[in-house]
Amino acid sequence: MKCAKQVSLLVLVVVALTACTTPEHRNAFQNDSTWAMLPFQKVNDANPILKADTGIFNCPILQQDVRWEEKDVFNPAAVVRNGAIYLFYRAEDIIGKYNGTSRIGLGISTDGIHFSRLKTPVLYPAEDFMKVYEWEGGIEDPRIIENEMGTYIMTYTAYDGNIARLCVASSTDLLNWTKHGLVLKGKFIDTWGKSGAIVGRQKGNQVIAEKVNGKYWMYFG
Repeated sequence: MKCAKQVSLLVLVVVALTACTTPEHRNAFQNDSTWAMLPFQKVNDANPILKADTGIFNCPILQQDVRWEEKDVFNPAAVVRNGAIYLFYRAEDIIGKYNGTSRIGLGISTDGIHFSRLKTPVLYPAEDFMKVYEWEGGIEDPRIIENEMGTYIMTYTAYDGNIARLCVASSTDLLNWTKHGLVLKGKFIDTWGKSGAIVGRQKGNQVIAEKVNGKYWMYFG
């Protein structure tokens, strides 16, 4: 009953806020595109910019070579460093009980269309303290932002085959990454979480992570 009352109250608040908005205000908001980076145009003659591949990676857990991008490559996130675009993406092999383990690959471009990718993943499940959360579903959903000290923060999803958990890693060069563990701990350790985006502010031609009331904020799904 308490939950039902809370939901009803939320609906009333939303309805009230909507009622307070005039059609003119709604139209002005819908027609305002100053916040958007427009226009976008598909470059069909260049697509796909990356596709599944047969590159070999020696998995430190299986102790054998795997075709780590054989199944698919998708769900990318990009950041610009020294005039180059670093595109991090999820790649899957086709082995294991989940028909694929995910790892994070990296492609680099100077024009945003033609990418040269590294032969091996930059972040992957290993024999480390995160194995219990990352194996054997893998590592996926990279999201990247730079902080005010020039360190790059990656939020990613660790999947053990049962629960997807948000994790964080850091790097100063975008090539070598240090894992820092789970984002949600304690009573939230088994909370399903993916696609963590840290709040940032545009400073010049960069987006830098910015604290709100002394703390970094992150939205996730």
